[in-house]
Amino acid sequence: METNEPTQDPLMFPTETEQDPFAGLPEPDENAVVTASGDSFGYDFTTQEADFDPLSEANAVTGGHDSHIETLASYGQLLAPPSYADSVLLDKGEIQPDEISAELAPKPARSSPLQITVSDPVKRVEGSVIPGVSGGYITYKVETKTSLPSFKARECLVRRRFRDFVELSELLSQTQRGFFVPPRPEKNVVEGQRMTKDFIEGRRLALEKYLAKLAGHPVISHSSELRVFLECDGELSLSPEWSALKPSHASVLEGVAKLPKQLIAHDRSTVTPAEASQPARNNNDFMRMFKEFKTSISPDSKAISNNLPTSEEEASLKAENTHVIEFEVKLTETTRKAEHLVKRLEDVGNVLGDIGLSFIKVAKFEDEDGLRCGQYTDSGEACKCIAADSRRIGMAAVRMSRLSRTATVQTATQLSQLHDYLALLPAIRIALRERDAARITVATIEAELQEKKKRVSNLEEQSSKVFGGDKNRTRKISELQQTVSSLEAACDASRAEYERVKSRNLSEMERYKSEKTENFMGMLIGFARVQAAFAERSFNVWLGVAEEFGAAAEIAAKLSPGRS
Repeated sequence: METNEPTQDPLMFPTETEQDPFAGLPEPDENAVVTASGDSFGYDFTTQEADFDPLSEANAVTGGHDSHIETLASYGQLLAPPSYADSVLLDKGEIQPDEISAELAPKPARSSPLQITVSDPVKRVEGSVIPGVSGGYITYKVETKTSLPSFKARECLVRRRFRDFVELSELLSQTQRGFFVPPRPEKNVVEGQRMTKDFIEGRRLALEKYLAKLAGHPVISHSSELRVFLECDGELSLSPEWSALKPSHASVLEGVAKLPKQLIAHDRSTVTPAEASQPARNNNDFMRMFKEFKTSISPDSKAISNNLPTSEEEASLKAENTHVIEFEVKLTETTRKAEHLVKRLEDVGNVLGDIGLSFIKVAKFEDEDGLRCGQYTDSGEACKCIAADSRRIGMAAVRMSRLSRTATVQTATQLSQLHDYLALLPAIRIALRERDAARITVATIEAELQEKKKRVSNLEEQSSKVFGGDKNRTRKISELQQTVSSLEAACDASRAEYERVKSRNLSEMERYKSEKTENFMGMLIGFARVQAAFAERSFNVWLGVAEEFGAAAEIAAKLSPGRS
């Protein structure tokens, strides 16, 4: 049974980056520690100090090989779309497999007419119905740079709270019926975490990513809903322009009050064209809901097949809906496997760090023991040799731990496409169900129209048999003919709405399949390059250690991946 709730994503909470446990290591003796030649993910360990951290943020400022590399420390940063150069952490010219042709390389990001940033979270205090208790919320500064002529200015600056983003998402789901509307970030389920620094930063990044997806949509980026959200000053809920964008809805009480009259046939009003072009839930018309439900429980019934034959496009969209459901099941399992992979990589880094620290402690113990035995005695010399060897292995393991941490973060960054599409699939299913609902509306109104026409025909036939006519039948015929005219107009409106939603589904499905192929191809290529870079750097580190332990140069050359 399908639900509107998004599937829980195992990559939702990626690997945490903790404070570097190796930052305080003393610089080893120059003669005791010799590192491998080459660099590691863009960092040259031959010329760096022994306690140099390739994940250090300071290095990005003061100068490693790749100063553009940042430590991705939070959920939002981890899922931020990286550039292709950043995703592999390599200088150009390194690890360029010949089998990866130029046409398979990821294309540059599409230029968007909207450039949106979310920044400067500020806590606000609001009153409460309980005396002495005050609530709080966070507002975010939303800056927009645009070249769209519909905007009043090239640059806009407003402040929005999370509730405003929720309203935007709900409004888009109503007005952009049939489009694959990107999902907004979820609300926080743990109340105590709402005001923590990490949560606020994570939400800021998630909101910025959400607006970037809306800005990248070919239709929603030009919508009035997004434009008003980005440029309307002050409280969004108090804006008349924003309120005018919301579709008019009948209240539940109005629908309940209208139902008894419909049941006892006192209310002879029919569906209007405006109502027919909207879902029944928007008007809270329970009688219409019952009729459409009756039609929907037998989708292959005679009413639907006669009144609305299945076209080739409709059949293809139904098949696509089945494929989306099957893909969601497979993607859910894939994200579980990806989460397991990321966890294993994290464990490898932790174990390498523990091994490295253990060997460094052994080296320290041997140094102290050598001093007690005498620096120039045989025992002291033996302790010195053991300490030097242990320190070589320990520092190499520490470097490998840092490499593994970098590779873990970049692996999770590449696999973030799995999370993005897993979050999008429920929105796709909802959009496809909107087309089904519009089709059922057409079939229901068509069936009612045919019934009214049949009654008119029967009454006219009965009235023709009475000499001089029957006034009561004539009056009923006149009323039914008016009803038929109204239903014909409503039927035309519902058909137009169905065709509109269907065309949106078709265009969106084509765009979705094209972008998914491109994004997944880029994800797999980036993932492979990260793993290849990690393997090469790991080889260089351990090869340097082997050379220091006396491995012959011929053996090292034979093991090198670049040998002829």
